[in-house]
Order: sequence, then C-alpha cells, then structure tokens
Amino acid sequence: QGGLSLPLVLSRSVDPNVERPIVRTQVVVPPYPYDTAAVVITNAYDNIKLAGTLTFPKKKGKYPAVLLLTGSGPQDRNEAIFNHKPFQILADYLTRNGIVVLRVDDRGVGESGGSFENSTIENFSKDAISAFKYLQMQPQVDGKKVGIIGHSEGGLIAELLAGQHLPGLSYIVSLAGPSFSIDKLME
Repeated sequence: QGGLSLPLVLSRSVDPNVERPIVRTQVVVPPYPYDTAAVVITNAYDNIKLAGTLTFPKKKGKYPAVLLLTGSGPQDRNEAIFNHKPFQILADYLTRNGIVVLRVDDRGVGESGGSFENSTIENFSKDAISAFKYLQMQPQVDGKKVGIIGHSEGGLIAELLAGQHLPGLSYIVSLAGPSFSIDKLME
C-alpha cells in the first residue's frame, strides 16, 4: 500500500510441523459460470457517469441482487489492494450462488467520472443511490430482494440510506462499518 512492498509468508496447519496446501484461491479467472456486463450508470444528481461491472446468473429469471459499496479512500470496483480484489471475489461467490451483483468504481477512480478528492459522503451517497436504482431496473433482478453490502465507509453509507428509507432497499450488510455516530467517528 502506498508503494511499499513487504515480504509475507503465511501457512495454515493444525499441526505446526505439517504444511498443508491452500485449497481455495483468491483469484477469480474466466470462464465464469455466470454472465458479466460492463455498465455505465448516470448519477443525475451530480451529472457524472459511474462505471461498473454487473454479474448475474446465466439462467433467465428474477434473482436477489446486491450493490457493493467500497470503503474510504479512492477505490476501484474490486476494492483492489496489494493485488487482492476482495469485491471481485465476493461478487464471484454471490453470483455463483444466484445473486445479481453490481460493483462500481468510485467517482474519479478507474473508468468513473467526477472528482474523488472534492467529494463528500453526501456525494458518495448519491452515487450509491444512482447505482442502487440502476440495479433495481435490471430485468434479472427481483425488486423485492435488493440490498447493499458496504465495507467500512460503504457500511456507513448503507446504514444512512437504510435510515432514510431508500425505496426498495430490502437489507444491508455492514462489513467493518462504524457502529457509533458519525460525530464520534470523526473524533
């Protein structure tokens, strides 16, 4: 992070004297058993375009859906850090299990327009509302089962939108989101 490289070797073993291979991968590679689409979403509030990826089951039908919201700092749609892409891995898992997933580059990051540096939580919330509305309109989405999974600041935004009764929001999941008021958080 920040251009710093650190060597790190981890292994997992019940018996510390026995090395065991890792059985799961942290890299998502095609071909996928689901469809993917590059999407462009209009945030009419701030007149910017947000770029993202929509993943959805191949079989026609109506599926539950979720919008992934990144944490603080400029993040791409995969929330990539140290060549790790946690949101891509999460999207892959969820979509393999019959959930439509939308993940979006933050404004001013990747292929999204706008300025990250000059934005506030209000702007990021408007981005989230725009992406959520876009997700709701997709033909493969069950409109009664649409939610948000937010990481860190994304969890805070999910909580704020739920508290404001965002129309059609069925559920939220907060991944390491704040559990106390924003005035305490800022301290």
